[in-house]
Amino acid sequence: MSLRMRMLALIGLFLALLAVAGAAVMVANARDAVRAEMASALDLGIAVGQAEAGRGAVPDAVAALDRLGLRHLRFIAGDAPAEPLGDHDAGHASTPGWFAELIGVAPQAHALTGADGHVLLTVVAEPQDEVAEVWEDMRDLALATLVAGLLLLCAAWAAVGRALAPLARIEAAVRHLRAGRYEVGPGDGLAGGGVPELARLGSGIAALAGELAAAGRENRRLGQRLIEAQDRERRDIAREIHDELGAALFAIKVDAGRILRLSEEPKPEAFISERVEIAGRARAVLSMAADVHRLSRRILVRLRPAMLDQLPLGEALSGLVDEWARREPEVRWSLDVAEDGAPHGIDGLDEVLRLTIFRLAQESLVNALRHARPANVSVTVRRRTDRVEVVVTDDGPGFREGPGAAERGGLGISGMAERVRALGGELSIGPNGGQGTRVAACLPCVPAGLEGVA
Repeated sequence: MSLRMRMLALIGLFLALLAVAGAAVMVANARDAVRAEMASALDLGIAVGQAEAGRGAVPDAVAALDRLGLRHLRFIAGDAPAEPLGDHDAGHASTPGWFAELIGVAPQAHALTGADGHVLLTVVAEPQDEVAEVWEDMRDLALATLVAGLLLLCAAWAAVGRALAPLARIEAAVRHLRAGRYEVGPGDGLAGGGVPELARLGSGIAALAGELAAAGRENRRLGQRLIEAQDRERRDIAREIHDELGAALFAIKVDAGRILRLSEEPKPEAFISERVEIAGRARAVLSMAADVHRLSRRILVRLRPAMLDQLPLGEALSGLVDEWARREPEVRWSLDVAEDGAPHGIDGLDEVLRLTIFRLAQESLVNALRHARPANVSVTVRRRTDRVEVVVTDDGPGFREGPGAAERGGLGISGMAERVRALGGELSIGPNGGQGTRVAACLPCVPAGLEGVA
């Protein structure tokens, strides 16, 4: 049953109960009123009957009393009624018998006796006329109540329908949201139609639609930037392979071919010079092979830091900082790993969380050296009971303040921000006091299964 029908059913039930209660009160009051009326009429009939009976013959007294037309009274000569009490008047046959029984007031009779004790006259008070009047009043009132109830139900039908009309538009707006169409608002019928509760609901749905639209746009923007980052990474790797690895392999090929030719066609007169050339080209091949090895390791580290598979996170971070210290010896580097009450420290974290912490430190160090050229760089990783805090600071030129700084940064910063948000954390990038840049991330220590969240 719809809400509209339920509300109308409740209103109808209330009206029916009100009508039943009113009818019960009216019947009770009518019963008391009829009884009082019959008692009063009987007293009047007794007084008039005694006066008339004392004047003359009883038949003449009965005729005289009947000519008076006293209401509710009937006079009978003697003590035996000529007909059953209450059955002589057919003028009120329209009164239902069940209603007369509901009133429950029977005719009342009183016998007047003479000096010798003989019954002269019987006075009968009959309630049919009074019951008929009560029935007519209740019938008219019931008809008026029925008409008023129908009008009230019609008005309630229209009012409830108008009040609930925004629900259909809100339902349509929710269907649009489920379908991925977020362009809804008060103009689409979410104002509530003047009902405060529906207006708040519509405003909430409109606000939710706006937030979902903004989130969708942000996701598309981040997806585009991530695709650009992937393409850029692939171009860089392809360029390194082509420029360095390809050139090194070509040089190895040339030297190896020359060595092969010299070994296959020995000339006795040039034996010493050929051995010298073979040794030189062999050393060149070894040098090129070492360069290829270093290049392959650099590419593999960019794709996935192998040290995380071999070392704990603390040692991997220490190795990362030491590597940068060897590359940039003029910069002062510091690493602080603190474990405040954590039973297993940072090494007991989930694999995805450990990789995220390593990537945050790696990308922050790259950005510090690429954009800031600082003299001091500090990395702090602090394990709390329920979260991990990663802070990287430098004393370079500084980072531009303002909301959304992480999103306005480069592709590496956007990737960090997206990764941190995917894990339910927060990333902030801003100035480090008076000078420099501070990158701070707070990640929740969720249990195993984090890969599904990421």
